[in-house]
Amino acid sequence: MVRFVFAVSVILLSLGCTRSKFNFSEKTVLDVNGSKLTAGHFADKMIVLLKDQDALGAKDPKTVNLVKKKIVNDFITKSLAEDYARANSIIVKAEELEGEITKIQRNYPDDFAFREALAEQNLTFKKWRDELHDTLLQKKIEGDLFKTVKHPTEAEVQSYYYKNKETFTSVEMAEIQQVLVATESDAKRIEQELKKGKRLSDLAKEFSISPEGPSGGKVGWIEKGSSDVFEAAFHMKPGTRSPIVKSAFGYHIFLVSGRKPTRTLSFKEAQPKIQRILLENSQSSTYLAWLESQLRKARVFKDQELIDGLIVETKGE
Repeated sequence: MVRFVFAVSVILLSLGCTRSKFNFSEKTVLDVNGSKLTAGHFADKMIVLLKDQDALGAKDPKTVNLVKKKIVNDFITKSLAEDYARANSIIVKAEELEGEITKIQRNYPDDFAFREALAEQNLTFKKWRDELHDTLLQKKIEGDLFKTVKHPTEAEVQSYYYKNKETFTSVEMAEIQQVLVATESDAKRIEQELKKGKRLSDLAKEFSISPEGPSGGKVGWIEKGSSDVFEAAFHMKPGTRSPIVKSAFGYHIFLVSGRKPTRTLSFKEAQPKIQRILLENSQSSTYLAWLESQLRKARVFKDQELIDGLIVETKGE
C-alpha cells in the first residue's frame, strides 16, 4: 500500500507535509486526450488540499476521498479546457499575465510580504504564476463560450421576481452609534456626561475602546438578531439612547440613529440582482452542457487502483 507522510505542527495547528520519493511516482494515474497526471503530482495535489486539516481530518477517509475526487475532476476539466483553448486559438498573452501579477502584488506592502504569503500556502512563485495563468485562461474560455448566452428579458426577470418574491424581503435593521469602555465606573461617567448634554460621538472619539471610536462610534446598520448587545435597539425609537449594557467586550452605551422595518423589495430594487442570477444560471447551463459534450468525446484513462492506494499518514514533527 502506498503511504505519504504528513508532519503535523501542533503549535500552529496546521499541516506541514513531506512525501517520500517512490519509483511509482512517475506512473500515470490520469490521461485525458494525452494530458497526463502522474502519481507523484497527484500526491502533491493531495498534500496542498489537505494542508489546512488537522491530523485526524487529514486521515479521515471521507475527506481523503473527496480530495481525490476533486483532483480527478479538476484535472479532467482543466485538460478539456486547454484542448478547447488550443482548438480555438485562445491564449493568455505574456503582457496580460504580467499585468495581472503586478496588480495582485500591489495589494502587498512589499515583495517580502508577497513572497511570505506564497510560502504560507506552500507555493513557489512559478507554481503561483502557473495557477494564475490557468485562471486567466479559464476566464477567456468562459468568455468565448458565453458569447451566445443572451441576457434575460424584462419579462423573464419579472416572472422570476413574482415567483420568488418572498426571497426579496429585507431584514429589520437599526443604525447604531456607541461608546464602549472597559469598566462600569467609566460607563457611568460617560452616562453623566451625556445627561449634561455632551454628544455621544464626541465622547466616543475621546473615550471609546472600540475600533469605530475614532469615527464617532458609528457602528452602522445592523440586522435584527445579529447581536445580543444591540438587540434592545429594535424596541427603541430613533434618537433614543440605551442604558449601560455589559458584554464580553466591556460596557456599552449606544444611540439608535435610525430604523428600517422588514419589507419586501420592489421589482425595481430587486431587478439588478435577478438579472445577475438569471444570467449566471444561463452561463452555468451553457458551461455544463459544453463540458458534458467534451466528456462524451474525450479519451480518459484513470488508474483507480493506484489512486485508491494513496493513503494519508500523519505524525508529529
